[in-house]
Amino acid sequence: MKDSVIEKIKKIKIVICDVDGVLTNGSIGYGNYKDEYREFNVHDGFGFILLKKAGIKTAIITSKSSNAVQRRTKELFIDIVCQNAKKKLSVFKKVLKKNKLKPEEACYMGDDLLDLSSLKAAGFSVSVPQANEDVKKSVDYITGKNAGSGAFRELVELILKTQNKYSEILEYYSS
Repeated sequence: MKDSVIEKIKKIKIVICDVDGVLTNGSIGYGNYKDEYREFNVHDGFGFILLKKAGIKTAIITSKSSNAVQRRTKELFIDIVCQNAKKKLSVFKKVLKKNKLKPEEACYMGDDLLDLSSLKAAGFSVSVPQANEDVKKSVDYITGKNAGSGAFRELVELILKTQNKYSEILEYYSS
């Protein structure tokens, strides 16, 4: 990995991500009772816990609104949840302002055109292999794992290892 990317990762104090196509494989199921369902990966979910343990804030910015997302983010104690965000860049900026953070202290993970402006504004930008081609061209890092299959956890471990926080967390869970 390039030194310039490593330096970007070292500055990260908040990880912000999209939901559909990042934390899920992008599929949305519909049940009989007007509610949508999504499948989330348990390893990705634990990544949010690891970030919290390392003192890194977490946020979700999604353009849809879903009870499944609300439930999942509550279970994972995600710091900031912004659903129904049609203009993600303005929400991204509000999240940073509220937390007194600079864009270079933010990592943003997204997969589609709605995420593009936030990806460009973030200090470290990440996407998944099946993302929109224009998105993939504009990010600092593309995960090896697919959306909804460990891509977020891969990002988390990359950040924690680069910031020299992973061994402390590993020690905590192995003792």
